[in-house]
Amino acid sequence: MNNQQLLTIEGVDCVGKTTLAKRIASELGYTYYTTPQLPLSNIRKSIEELRDIETRFFYYLTSVIAVQPELKATLAGGNQIVIDRYVYSTFAMHRVLGATTKCVQLELLPILRPSLGILLIASEEARCMRKFSRYKTMVFDQYIEQETKLLSIAQDEYRLFKELIPIDTTTKTANDVFEEVKLLLGRNGYA
Repeated sequence: MNNQQLLTIEGVDCVGKTTLAKRIASELGYTYYTTPQLPLSNIRKSIEELRDIETRFFYYLTSVIAVQPELKATLAGGNQIVIDRYVYSTFAMHRVLGATTKCVQLELLPILRPSLGILLIASEEARCMRKFSRYKTMVFDQYIEQETKLLSIAQDEYRLFKELIPIDTTTKTANDVFEEVKLLLGRNGYA
């Protein structure tokens, strides 16, 4: 079994990322992360209020780079990590939003590469139903990522990352998705 597991869960809003990542942490003993982490998370609202796509892109990219020492320390301590959105989300969403992402080469970034990357996808209708059913409990501080059509385009952009394994959650329960990911982890030598 490989102890150096960095699992990323990627995708647009309302596909089940957080539910899956937290369950993996809870039931499989992974350490849960989401980006941005402190101290950068403290300025997230201010960055969003700027409504500048370029600034936003580099803020989220910086948040991925800034968490690297903590990720490395967690892995060095023998812990496995699951991240709810990582670098792929930063690139996919900002490409769709029109940011100048081509000025940064993803392959050259000083970041850990995921051992396994999962891309959760869902139909537009399923995402809308989920959003509506959770509307009162969800916090939307990312104003720009709430447009339904934009999220559908972004979902296609995510698919360009061939290292991500897609799982369509449209008709699956959270348990179905969890079991499918457990199988993928087993096939790749992780528990």
